[in-house]
Amino acid sequence: MIAWLVVGIMLGLVALLGWRLRQIQTINRDLLSRAAHFQHQLEQTTQQADHLREGLFRAVEDALLVLNSEQRVLFANPAAESTLGQSLTNQHLLSVINQPDLDTLLQDAQMVRGEVVERRLEFDRHIFNARAVIYKSDRSTYEVLTLRDVTEIQRLERARREMVSNITHELSTPITAISLLAETLLNTAIKEKPKRSRKMAEDIQREVDTLTHLVQEIRDLSLIESGQMPIRLTPTELSSIVYAGVNPLLPLAENKQQTVTVEVPDEVLVLADDHHARRAIKNLVHNAIKFTQPGGLIQVTAALKADEVIIAVNDNGPGIPAADLPRIFERFFQVDKARRNGTGLGLAIVRHIVMAHGGHTWVESTENQGTTFYMSLVLAELPSAS
Repeated sequence: MIAWLVVGIMLGLVALLGWRLRQIQTINRDLLSRAAHFQHQLEQTTQQADHLREGLFRAVEDALLVLNSEQRVLFANPAAESTLGQSLTNQHLLSVINQPDLDTLLQDAQMVRGEVVERRLEFDRHIFNARAVIYKSDRSTYEVLTLRDVTEIQRLERARREMVSNITHELSTPITAISLLAETLLNTAIKEKPKRSRKMAEDIQREVDTLTHLVQEIRDLSLIESGQMPIRLTPTELSSIVYAGVNPLLPLAENKQQTVTVEVPDEVLVLADDHHARRAIKNLVHNAIKFTQPGGLIQVTAALKADEVIIAVNDNGPGIPAADLPRIFERFFQVDKARRNGTGLGLAIVRHIVMAHGGHTWVESTENQGTTFYMSLVLAELPSAS
């Protein structure tokens, strides 16, 4: 009897242990399943974070570098690789950018950890706005550096300052002359002879005309550059445009005993706005007459090239220094700065008019050997093959 009781107890314990073991196995399977689920979620979250980080770094237009405490590159975004070169990872910063001011910038950032430090740097003929900030975790220190290329912004800002300075200079001369003439005329109106008063009044009118012309050209250039002045391209006979631009200037050339010749092929049609194209040619010819010595020669020619026509205005004047050629089409730029002759906007207007026609302008010149300005216009119809 006791033996059967012991056997029963043993069987019960075995059954209990088996049940408990199955329960533990079930719990283990559940824990493993949950762990696998959490692992999957963690991998997805990490992958999403990596994609988000990669997208953000690619979206940043500035060059972005993440450095370790030894200033070796841990990460560089595409903008950094485009600016500084490929394979930046693990390179020392100063081997990538040999700029002592950059090391000073990072030292300053070390002193004010967590705050952004900025500095303007020049490197490889570029100007950068550099920003550095230091981040420190429990185990590591990271240096984050961004470089924004502001070279073009600086150039535009310099051009803006030059433009304001040039406008001020161009306006101040006629305004001063008008003021002095008007004051003299008022103070001496009774004493002066009518001929003298008329001469001063004519001088005032001339300066007013200069101001009016300057203001009009500034306005026109602004409208052309902004696209607000309509350019209507229609098939137009090239010779009519050229002669309409040249003929009004012939009396001016005759006053300087200059010879102006025109050689333009007949029956050539170009896509052009007659008014604006005529103005561009007139500005080029007027420029040649103005700067060519008395008795000089100005030649206006046109030649077909592929799907366009090249118009050339050549003179045998003093020429343009090689250093000034790249800037000759800039607004208000004048080769002889000590000589006030014109507004300095004529060639800039030519450039923008021709650009609006889908063409291009350029200049060739040698000092003491003359200058040739070129402008191209698109043909309205291609010449037939011979």
